[in-house]
Amino acid sequence: MKKKITVILKKNLVNLGSEGSIVKVSSGYAFNYLIPYDFAYLATTGRLKHCNMFLNIKQRKLNEIKGKFQIVTQKLNKIAKISVKKKVGNTNQIFGSISDKEIISNILYLTGEKLDKKNLYIPNIKKIGVYNLDIILTNEMKICIKLQVLPAFI
Repeated sequence: MKKKITVILKKNLVNLGSEGSIVKVSSGYAFNYLIPYDFAYLATTGRLKHCNMFLNIKQRKLNEIKGKFQIVTQKLNKIAKISVKKKVGNTNQIFGSISDKEIISNILYLTGEKLDKKNLYIPNIKKIGVYNLDIILTNEMKICIKLQVLPAFI
């Protein structure tokens, strides 16, 4: 007779689930493999309460972060384009490159929001013109802004 018991996973396991998930497994698998190798622990009522409390706290933090990103998204959607002036040569090629610091400072000036450079995806820019700048805040929130590179006259 097989008896299933409930365990809470401590680590991500491919066949069972992710960290913190509550799963039912056979008692032999739990007592001979999962618990001795510190992959899981028994799910008592106190531990289940504790686990659910941490899940609720994690969910509240995620909702708070999503709310902040939605505000940033609304501010970024108001921007039509960002203009950057660069020194150019005879063939309209720019000297140097467009840095993420320049773009972040322009966004900070226009919206008041400071972004990380890991959120920006800048194309390879060699000439003056209009380019698409992608800003990815989360997997669901992606914003595309026009980046206009203009010649700077001395």
